[in-house]
Order: sequence, then C-alpha cells, then structure tokens
Amino acid sequence: MRKYRFTFLFIVLVQLIGYTQEKDIEIELLKKLDSISRSNSIARHFASLYFETTVLSINFFANADPAVKNFIERLENNFAGFFFRSADANFNKTGIPVVWQSYFRDSTLSPLQYKLLGINAHINGDIWQALTSEFSAEELMKNRMTYLRFQKGLQKQYQRFYDEYVSSNLKTGLVNNTTLGLSRIYGKIMLSRWRKRQLRLAILYHTDKIKFEDALSNLNRKREELNRLILRNL
Repeated sequence: MRKYRFTFLFIVLVQLIGYTQEKDIEIELLKKLDSISRSNSIARHFASLYFETTVLSINFFANADPAVKNFIERLENNFAGFFFRSADANFNKTGIPVVWQSYFRDSTLSPLQYKLLGINAHINGDIWQALTSEFSAEELMKNRMTYLRFQKGLQKQYQRFYDEYVSSNLKTGLVNNTTLGLSRIYGKIMLSRWRKRQLRLAILYHTDKIKFEDALSNLNRKREELNRLILRNL
C-alpha cells in the first residue's frame, strides 16, 4: 500500500512540475500530507484521506480558468493549515484547537473512527474559518458556485470511502443492509448540506455577526454530538 501511495504521489508531482510556479503550493501540500500519512502519528489516518481529496480537487479544477484556480488554490492552502496546525500541536503536546480535540484525545481508536472524526472536524469546524480568514464576503459570493461545484468530485470519493468501510466494518455493513442502502444516500446528502452550511456561516461572519454567533453555537453543538455518536457506536 505504501509503495502504491509513493508511486501515485510521484506521478502527481511530475504532472504538476510542468506547470507554473503557482503549483509549488499544491506540490508542497501533497508532500506534507503524504509525509504525515506515512508517519506513526494518529494524524496519519485523516492525512491519507485528505491526500486523496486534494489530488481529486487538483484534477477536478485542472482545466478551470485562472480566476477559478486561484480561488481554489488559496482555499486549499489556507484550509489545510488548520489540519497541519492541529497535527503539529498534537506532536508538540501543545494546545489543540477545540474542533480537533476529539480526534487527538484517544490514541486507540479504529481507522474508521479517526477518519470520520477528521471529516467532522475539518468540514464542520475548519471550512468557515478558512473561508473567512482568506476571503471577503464579496469574494465568497462571487466564487459561491465554484465552491459548490466541487461537491460532484467529493461524491465520487464518498462513494469509494463508503464502499471500502461497508465491506470491512460489521456495524456500517449492518446499517447499510438494514436501511436497504439508504444510509449511503443519506451520507451524500449530509456531506452536501455540511459544506453549504459552512459557506452560509462564512458569509454571515462578514455580514451579520449576531446571526453568525447563533449559527456557530448551533453548529458546534451538532459537531460534538456527531463526535459522540462516532466514538460510541463505531
């Protein structure tokens, strides 16, 4: 598996090196994710999934116009920083951001639990922060469709992720069979809703701080409820 990942990374890097220097950011991002995924840190579980998502994003927007690519590259780089800082904090035994504390609190969880906790933290905790710290309200509205368009790419990755763990995890397989496959569809719907909610939250951050605070409080509660479900039931 590691040999395959190294070969895959090499191919992607060769493809990127032929482009402009703007690709240096994406190359470094992939290299760092690959390095973490091959480490002994528990951060490796989410890093491996994040690596695949980043490759998917690069390929998905490969032929987009420069303005779209600029938005995505800025978002990718800023967004990844939240995960990297959390992984570094865990390694250095310093304060871990609240949204990542459930992930790094226990070193004995299953790979599935780590990946689901990581997805929850990064989507329901980090996206709005990445959007607001990098873009103005005007930029977010202008690039709204670009942000939402990537949902099509994520659906394909979700399908692979779901199929992998339904076949290898008794509990998720039981849920899928009991619901006649509806759990697969529900997961796709929730992933889309989560990402849309993060964009709305980011826009509220710039335009209506009172509504933003209420929405953020509600989101934080739902994120922690989901963490408890992952830890208790999988």
